[in-house]
Amino acid sequence: MKFPSSSLLAAAALGLLTLSPFTGGQAVTFGGLNVTPRGPQNLNLDTGLTELPQGGTATDSKGGLKLVAGAMTLNPGKTLTAQNAVLTTKQGGTLRAAQVIYDLKSSTVTATGNVTYNDARFKNLSAPRVILNVGSAFVTALGGVKADGPALSGTALVFDLNTMQAVLTGPYTARQGTLNASADAAGRLLLVFGGNQVVRSSTSPDAATLGRFTPYLK
Repeated sequence: MKFPSSSLLAAAALGLLTLSPFTGGQAVTFGGLNVTPRGPQNLNLDTGLTELPQGGTATDSKGGLKLVAGAMTLNPGKTLTAQNAVLTTKQGGTLRAAQVIYDLKSSTVTATGNVTYNDARFKNLSAPRVILNVGSAFVTALGGVKADGPALSGTALVFDLNTMQAVLTGPYTARQGTLNASADAAGRLLLVFGGNQVVRSSTSPDAATLGRFTPYLK
């Protein structure tokens, strides 16, 4: 009769099992994501969580996202949590954050901690919290948003990755070229981009336009 090795018994006692490292960069499927660990994966026998202490790469081919992180935790069917993460979108945006949580059920990515975002429109956009709705491709920056280009600040900013429109909520200020706008807390500013420049803006967006963005401000 074979008995479990002492190392396996110790791992079971601790509720932790170290699985074989993916030295060949072998990808595993996780809730619609393809995850390629950088090193070993540790399965917590008590919680069912799989930890990747050396991080790795997760790709969402349907949503067009790629996430590279220094560490990851996988909660089967629920969430992927990543530390020191860089996320890129198929539209060319780059999001960096200390922590990213990919909620598989709601199909949202929430970034917190030193969050910055850059793409063809925005330069050094920062906010305490940024939420990417993977299905609709809307991005919400919350809690006080700032950017170097266009030079702006506001309470929140919502933009659509598939169009060249964004809405900034007040109190806000926004400046670029001929754009020089500001408003109190009730203000809403529609920005329309052409490349990396604001080509049109409105301090009184129509109800239909605002209706597209309002659900992502809640």
